[in-house]
Amino acid sequence: MLASLVRASSRHVCRQTVGRPLLQAQTARGLSSKMSEHKPVPGNVGDEYFDFTKENYERVATILAKYPSNYKQSACIPLLDLAQRQNNNFLPVSAMNKVANILGVSPMRVYEVATFYTMFNREKVGKYFIQLC
Repeated sequence: MLASLVRASSRHVCRQTVGRPLLQAQTARGLSSKMSEHKPVPGNVGDEYFDFTKENYERVATILAKYPSNYKQSACIPLLDLAQRQNNNFLPVSAMNKVANILGVSPMRVYEVATFYTMFNREKVGKYFIQLC
């Protein structure tokens, strides 16, 4: 009788402790996905044309030469930075797609990097961009 009582009480405790963190994790996941959601605005829908300039293609080759051929995806941050600098401190979806094509990875991998780091401006910014910490 004591063994069945212990089993019943442990099941009850497990349901309480397991259910609550799972709900909190689902809520946090839902909020984070809303924060990084892409807002399609004119000029940043993804079907616009973006290409690096001739000088920047030389820089792309220099950047890619720093990494072994099987680790090209490691050049994602420098290439995104180069694309943003070329595009007046703004990183459109078409530039992220171009970087993904150059690296030979899924565009989602590049979107993940661009949305994680605050140094990439996925919305247009003004002439003077000030950030405080």
